[in-house]
Amino acid sequence: MGVTREGYRIVGPDAVEVLEHCGVERPVARLVELAARTPDGLTVVVDSANGVLDGPLGAAGIPVLRADPPVPVDGGAPAEVLAELGRSRPGALTALPAGGWTMSGREEEIAAADRASAPVERRLVREGRMLAGGAGAGPLVALTFDDGPDPEFTPRVLDVLHRHDAPAAFFCIGLNALAHPGVVRRIADAGQTLGNHTWSHAYLPDLGPVGLARQLDRTRDVLADACGDDRPIRWLRPPYGGRSPELLRAVDALGLTTALWDVDAKDWSRPGPDVIAERVLGQVRPGSVILMHDAGGDRSQTVAALPAVITGLRARGYRIVGLDALLAVT
Repeated sequence: MGVTREGYRIVGPDAVEVLEHCGVERPVARLVELAARTPDGLTVVVDSANGVLDGPLGAAGIPVLRADPPVPVDGGAPAEVLAELGRSRPGALTALPAGGWTMSGREEEIAAADRASAPVERRLVREGRMLAGGAGAGPLVALTFDDGPDPEFTPRVLDVLHRHDAPAAFFCIGLNALAHPGVVRRIADAGQTLGNHTWSHAYLPDLGPVGLARQLDRTRDVLADACGDDRPIRWLRPPYGGRSPELLRAVDALGLTTALWDVDAKDWSRPGPDVIAERVLGQVRPGSVILMHDAGGDRSQTVAALPAVITGLRARGYRIVGLDALLAVT
């Protein structure tokens, strides 16, 4: 299973299928259908540039294998390459646990890369090219939402923000923006910030310069097309917060400002609206960047928790501002 400039590519034992300009629900539904018709079951092979696929596939009960570097071609491995690996070398692939995440098994490697990035991060923060959160910028905080746009949950999040007159940033996955341009336009028309969250939720340190450019440029172009103008997309959030010194320098050279976070609602785990709100309010501090999600699964609990998050922050004396405003005072 691979991603392309127009959508998703399924390479099976008997046929190749291309599904274009659609949300992830359509390829997942198609794979569920194929699995039901396959006597011995179906296993899907992805790589670390295909982070939109493994969660929904796992939730649908379809086993997922991940191909690791140096397998991915710069920007993501073609579906044909992944299918051949699944047939010929399944033992060389990593089985993703149900309910796990795309990078399962690589936690130590990722943590080491994050630690090595610290000197570059400090420089970028000083130069106003990175926002890490929690920098003590007075009683100011920023709300951010990842993985959209989603045709159901993003508009509901926007409705809550409008009722409470609260700004936020939406870090969009290019494939989702391609499938739902009207939702992107609504984010922009509401005066909210649009950010780049890569084309396919890729772990960016695995990619070279060509792959990085493809992931970021395609997403930038789709967001601009959806808005009907060439407004600059200044902000990047690397999926999983994945970074390396080389990646951060490359992103800076592209003129993008990296937004990390220091408050993680972990709303993707769906612990209940009250728990989501308590997590945010329990972690927040001056200058915090709060991470939530408006897509990637059922986000009804996030929508339900958001009013309590906003009113709770304000009751504690915090003012909710946009990323640009927060960066200006850090």
